[in-house]
Amino acid sequence: MNRQTTTRQKVLDVACRLFYSKGFNGTSVRDIAANAKVNVSLINYYFKSKQGLFEALTVNYFEPYLQIIEEEASFSSKGDIHMLVKKILHYKQTHYQLSCLVNRELSLNTVFAREMLVTYLAKENHLLTELMFQKRNQIEVTFKEKLCLLQLKGLLNAPFMMPQEFKDPFITEASIDHFVEVYSQLMMKQKSLQSAKVNA
Repeated sequence: MNRQTTTRQKVLDVACRLFYSKGFNGTSVRDIAANAKVNVSLINYYFKSKQGLFEALTVNYFEPYLQIIEEEASFSSKGDIHMLVKKILHYKQTHYQLSCLVNRELSLNTVFAREMLVTYLAKENHLLTELMFQKRNQIEVTFKEKLCLLQLKGLLNAPFMMPQEFKDPFITEASIDHFVEVYSQLMMKQKSLQSAKVNA
């Protein structure tokens, strides 16, 4: 990794930490520059603006995330999503602050949130629908299947939409693995219970 790439990543890391703790609107480019020990002009050179910096963080977050789903979808059969759940949770927990930040911003009715909905979140829905229901066309998805997908995504995102409920950020690799194992098992148990109720 060359010096330019290292500096750019350092700025992204600092921005993520500050956006997470102070909020997007509560963080200035000067705050980021001071904490990253770089000139404001360097941030403007790399990212154009604070919004550009946040968009770079979002792209860096969603691209590997969607790749995880794509790769798992090519190996998994219908209904076999436990391994995918574990991989998604591990990714989200490893990038805990960014996961919380992205989910918080997506909950707001902003231009940014709407842009994410029609790009990354639409692709996520498509991939999960294909994996779970073997359907490529959203028109073919039934109402019950849409609810099932909504429930799955809700369970996947819950720990990162309500960080105040999780006092321990699970920062060590061992604790991340433990969290993923326990939480994914609970998710699968809940999914089985819901499926039984629907089919009853």
